[in-house]
Amino acid sequence: MRLFLSMLLALTLALGLASCTEAEPVPEAPSYKDESGNWIFDDTVLVGRVVPLTGGLSSFGEGTPYVEQSALDVINDKGGVVLDGKRSRLELVYADSGSTVEGASKAALELIDAGISVMIVSNTADTVTPVSAACERAGIACISTDAPASAWIMGGPYQNSWHTFFDNEREMLCFADAWDKIDSNKTIGLVSANDSEGIEITTFITEFAATQGYTIIDPGRYTIGTDDYSGIIEEFVLNKCDIILGVMITSDFSVFWEQCNELGYQPKMCTIAKACLFCSDVEAIGEIANGLISEVWWTEDFPYTSSLNGWSSKRLADDYRKNCVGEISVIPATLGYKHANVEILYDILVRAGSLQLEAINKAAAETNLDTIVGHVAFGGNHISPMSCVTGQWIMNDDGSYRREIVGNYLIPQLDLTAEVLPLR
Repeated sequence: MRLFLSMLLALTLALGLASCTEAEPVPEAPSYKDESGNWIFDDTVLVGRVVPLTGGLSSFGEGTPYVEQSALDVINDKGGVVLDGKRSRLELVYADSGSTVEGASKAALELIDAGISVMIVSNTADTVTPVSAACERAGIACISTDAPASAWIMGGPYQNSWHTFFDNEREMLCFADAWDKIDSNKTIGLVSANDSEGIEITTFITEFAATQGYTIIDPGRYTIGTDDYSGIIEEFVLNKCDIILGVMITSDFSVFWEQCNELGYQPKMCTIAKACLFCSDVEAIGEIANGLISEVWWTEDFPYTSSLNGWSSKRLADDYRKNCVGEISVIPATLGYKHANVEILYDILVRAGSLQLEAINKAAAETNLDTIVGHVAFGGNHISPMSCVTGQWIMNDDGSYRREIVGNYLIPQLDLTAEVLPLR
């Protein structure tokens, strides 16, 4: 009987201790404000942002840090994010990549050494891929946009990096949408550099073009900074290429296109990715840029809204006009993805409720979010593939340019604004 009572007492005590343990309240983050109505935060979470502010990709950096900071301000005005039981404000810390792969990697390491808790990055594969790689090595979560997904995945596999953008197939479907709207011999000349984006498109385009009924003429990769494209142009002329397809930086394309005109070669259509995204770059090329085709990542007419503040794409564009640039006709296509990057980050952190890498990755994998650039949901390769449309640059009477939407194959709810015009 004594033994039985002793065991019963021990069991009772154990159950009591377990009950106390289970009933112990989880510390809650403060949810109060000061007398001025400002949130009182327990902690500040540093968010790293690598961006090409100088160099050949500086057009992509336009709008940073204003767009990202404005989005973070919305978050902090709502009380920030509760992470590991602390109400935390988000603070942006950015570094310039100088528009090089080496510079992007160095900038990422500087931010990691400075104590960032999470990284966001965008603006071409030359920026995004090395930053993602640095974060992988350091065990830092990296949320990225604005680099062809097919090129980004070449730097994988990824454990802690999550990417939102279109892939080769979607980009080429936009260009094919334009190719099919003109009368041509269906022969395409490929011009692309020996960087990650140029190499990746080379491995993809021949088979894709064949499925669309087109033939690719590929003279090989060129080195970035080349000043003589005569050999490439001569091969295009020899093969009677009616269409040009390429992935080039603006400075390279400007030289190439001038030499095409000097040598008397004018195709019926020129579809160049990356180089012709921004109105300022097209205007710098001058009159010979009239009629160039480019992919369009995002415009103020996109039928999507922000998950942070409910803003339409048009309102985001108007805010940028008001606070940064004044009345410009063509808002940079990168702005939507800069804002969306913060949307995605916030959604992941809220659902993770922690800065622990495992929690962040789990939340990222379960992302199901409508953003200002469309719906975001990551697949098994950590990519959320997005859609884009087709634009054509048309010169106005005063020498300025406007961009018409001439193809909407992937986003049919976006209205076309003009028909495709052939170059000749």
